[in-house]
Amino acid sequence: MMDCAVVGDSIALGVGTEMHRCAVNATVGLPSAEIIGRVQHANTVVISAGSNDAHSPDLENNLRAIRTRAVNARVMRVIWISPMDPRAAAAVMRVARIHGDRVVHFTPRPDNIHPASYPTLADRVAKAMHGI
Repeated sequence: MMDCAVVGDSIALGVGTEMHRCAVNATVGLPSAEIIGRVQHANTVVISAGSNDAHSPDLENNLRAIRTRAVNARVMRVIWISPMDPRAAAAVMRVARIHGDRVVHFTPRPDNIHPASYPTLADRVAKAMHGI
């Protein structure tokens, strides 16, 4: 079993490149429905979803399906990266709260989508992985 996997959209891709011991399964522009199948068996899975389909009526159902996939893959810990869009962030928070998952937030770039610093976000994710 892998120790860590980072799955999701461009934010996951950026964070994953900073987290050298984690497997990365992320693609720029990926909507939440396409992230479901990327969750894999690992001790910890870091998920970035919702930035590309924040206004989709299916977003929360997709997030729930992502989390169910993590349970089925016997993932021990899930850490979510909160999207900047308030609606998508609220959906992530609801799903995370149900399962007792941690949610990591970041300061955005001027585009108000991507992190100002991927190393800083990766550090926050690493701390969340270790319960800090």
